[in-house]
Amino acid sequence: MSVRIIQGDCLAVLPTLPEASVHCCVTSPPYWGLRNYQVDGQFGLEATPEEYVARMVDVFRGVRRVLRDDGT
Repeated sequence: MSVRIIQGDCLAVLPTLPEASVHCCVTSPPYWGLRNYQVDGQFGLEATPEEYVARMVDVFRGVRRVLRDDGT
């Protein structure tokens, strides 16, 4: 059995992964409006909570695309 750990920006990494290829996704998205990491395009600094939620939904649609049926 081989193990591969992928670390990176979800917006850059998720589109490069094949569909239904990931066994496990571990993430810790920032809370809306709580932190500023001084990174362009960072999550959590959207203008409204609704924009933040919409962005998270887009990300997790990508996670769902790459997650296997038996994935976590």
